[in-house]
Amino acid sequence: MPYLSPEPGEPAAPGSRIVVEAGDILMRRSLTDHAPAAQVHVIEAAKALEDFRLGHGTALERAEVLLDRAIATFQERTGEHDEAAWQAAAVYMVELWATRYSAARPTAFDPAPPPPSRLTPAHPLRLETVSREAHDLLLGAGRSLERRSRGLDSMDVVRAQHGMHEAARLLHDQLDGLSMPLWVLICRFCAEIQAENLRILKAPVPGTTA
Repeated sequence: MPYLSPEPGEPAAPGSRIVVEAGDILMRRSLTDHAPAAQVHVIEAAKALEDFRLGHGTALERAEVLLDRAIATFQERTGEHDEAAWQAAAVYMVELWATRYSAARPTAFDPAPPPPSRLTPAHPLRLETVSREAHDLLLGAGRSLERRSRGLDSMDVVRAQHGMHEAARLLHDQLDGLSMPLWVLICRFCAEIQAENLRILKAPVPGTTA
């Protein structure tokens, strides 16, 4: 018997702790609500990755350990365990968060983690490699969320939510070991990271006038 798509109020997949929610994506429980400790691991891994890029070679090992903790915590707290999908998602989260730490400096000559690190740009299981279109949609959703925070266009919420949903659909098509509702939460999490990155970039430098 084929598995039928769950209805609102039901688990997103067999064994999942994610409950299907109808309505606006931004009004649903967030990924952080489900796994707050995993977000902490993502942030700490991003800081360690930045330390590596600043020349502290041993920081790469710490970033990998924290990445493992983030993945394991996401798996435990969501009840969905696909290793490949979580690796692609968590690496993307870490690297997206890390961009805020390097915002004030040129990065062209930063060292890249060498293979077989999962954080190497050449790793095949990267979200932007799995679906470049999904990557672009997430960056666009982040821009719309940042614009929404400034009240520039009433349609920005619609654009942001459409971008998150379409990115989730594309990623679910490629990595269906995680449910579509969970991919939506992951994409919202990533878009919100990007929106905050943009707010940081646009913020006036302390001691200057806007």
